[in-house]
Amino acid sequence: MTEYEKLVQAEQYAHTIEIIEITTGKTGVANTKDGNVELFYGADDGSDDKTVTAEEFSRDFQITDVITG
Repeated sequence: MTEYEKLVQAEQYAHTIEIIEITTGKTGVANTKDGNVELFYGADDGSDDKTVTAEEFSRDFQITDVITG
């Protein structure tokens, strides 16, 4: 199962899905939108947010925690 498939599955029951960017160690949260993945790293102005393809997410990111409730 790819990381993207895990993300889609986790969204069915999770409130927050935490991720890490493998190459940089940058952490944040992720959710799917229109077949892509939106990444939110925490800057108040959103300047560090980005959108990646499902393929990029599976290759470059890892889910580190799934928070329910």
